[in-house]
Amino acid sequence: MITIYTLTYNEELLIQFMIDHYRSRFPDCHIVVYDNFSTDNTVKIAKANNCEVITYDTNGQFSDRAHMDIKNNCWKESTTDWVLTCDLDELVNITETQLKEEEKLGVSMINFQVYDMINMENNIDFASMKYGVPSPIPSKQFIFNKKYITEINYGPGAHGCNPIGTIVYSKKTYRVYHYVSINADVSIAKF
Repeated sequence: MITIYTLTYNEELLIQFMIDHYRSRFPDCHIVVYDNFSTDNTVKIAKANNCEVITYDTNGQFSDRAHMDIKNNCWKESTTDWVLTCDLDELVNITETQLKEEEKLGVSMINFQVYDMINMENNIDFASMKYGVPSPIPSKQFIFNKKYITEINYGPGAHGCNPIGTIVYSKKTYRVYHYVSINADVSIAKF
């Protein structure tokens, strides 16, 4: 039904939560992890969960250009019609059933509102993070049907895109939970 593409670098704290999230919504999904030479257990966890791992290299530097290039092209060889491109800390809240309903309506792109999750406990228990606020950053187009989209043309941060193809947006807006600020210690170490 769907192939999920995500980018990682040292995400051992969050990757299992992300995999479990998507497999609970799309039990037969194929998850492809683009890893930028993580030095922790990210790749080991991904492989233990039957994710495909592809390595890319930005020489230890953050590169929005590399991320754009990957997200603009990784999905083109997918054998599924629906594809999801996301950062590992972005968890889309849509199910396989809902996606099939959207497909019956002729939708080719799903609308989302991103919520930045707030950790009220200052721990690293992601499941306990139940509160979020609408993100001030423009929402992204995470899921689209590649039968109808020939190019996605993400810009910096993938917050905007200029898709080419038959564009039909969902009337319903789904949520994305963004786990960017887990707690102070994790955020400082990450950034």
